[in-house]
Amino acid sequence: MRIFEVEGDSVEEIISQFTKQQNVPADYISYEVIEQGSKGLFGIGRKSAKLKITYNELEYIKKKAKLMLNELLEKAGFTDAHVSIEEYDNRLLLNIETQTPELLIGKSAQTLDALQYVFDKMINLPDDSEISLIVDVGSYRKRRVEENVAKALSMAEKVKKSGRPFKLSPMSSILRKEIHIALKNVPGITTISTGEGPLKQVSIVPDKPKGSKGRFNNRRNYRYNNREEN
Repeated sequence: MRIFEVEGDSVEEIISQFTKQQNVPADYISYEVIEQGSKGLFGIGRKSAKLKITYNELEYIKKKAKLMLNELLEKAGFTDAHVSIEEYDNRLLLNIETQTPELLIGKSAQTLDALQYVFDKMINLPDDSEISLIVDVGSYRKRRVEENVAKALSMAEKVKKSGRPFKLSPMSSILRKEIHIALKNVPGITTISTGEGPLKQVSIVPDKPKGSKGRFNNRRNYRYNNREEN
């Protein structure tokens, strides 16, 4: 849910302007009148109306995303494809089931990554949206995420014990993001992305490196020797 406080000449005008600016149907918003507003007498004593608008962004994006992905798949010739949505907080996993999943995944998931790129451009989420969309085929990404997160968690424990940083294999931005999230609250380590190009590496860095007598900002020192890209 996203909440806005908006002023305007009238309740009706505020609702109309808000739905146009946010490009969202009125069905996905509710509102509370804070101030009704008044035209005054001959313009004297005029008061603006003020509303507290609640926008159910998640439900709207879920519907919009499924419709757009189905349309994209149909135009690409995958008429048998079925899209289901799994929800993880503000992350939506759109899983495609089809009789020919290998055609949508491609070698090293290159086709799937390209599909994700096109879909992101089509749905064009606002920059301030907290929702992220992940396109998957036959739960391929889900399995890869689970495998890589499990490996990263295991390596994080080794990094804490050894005091030595460790770099995971180059991976896509989606995998990197999931690993950063999974390791965010693991004590004693931090994660950063290093390298150039679309396939960067996640580095797991100890807070107390080997040979250090005290705690210091090892992330900053590590960045000094490794060009970091988010």
